[in-house]
Amino acid sequence: MLNQIKKQVEELKGKKIKIIVDVGRNKTEEYMGYIEETYNSVWTFKTGFEIKSFGYNDLLIKTVIFSSLKWTFFYALLIFIANYG
Repeated sequence: MLNQIKKQVEELKGKKIKIIVDVGRNKTEEYMGYIEETYNSVWTFKTGFEIKSFGYNDLLIKTVIFSSLKWTFFYALLIFIANYG
């Protein structure tokens, strides 16, 4: 499952996207930018003035969400596969 997520992240590399990050206590932060680089365990996201890094597992457990219809469908598909194999 993480390999599928890595592949999708690599496909979005360099494209401008919006991410929503769950920072706890019912708070979220939103960032506009692009995926700058992908590594074995993490990927980096560049906004206008800072670089943030996230793990692929953050996408799996929905700590980080890409804001697009494509990814909403992708997450629904991953949940379905995880529950019904």
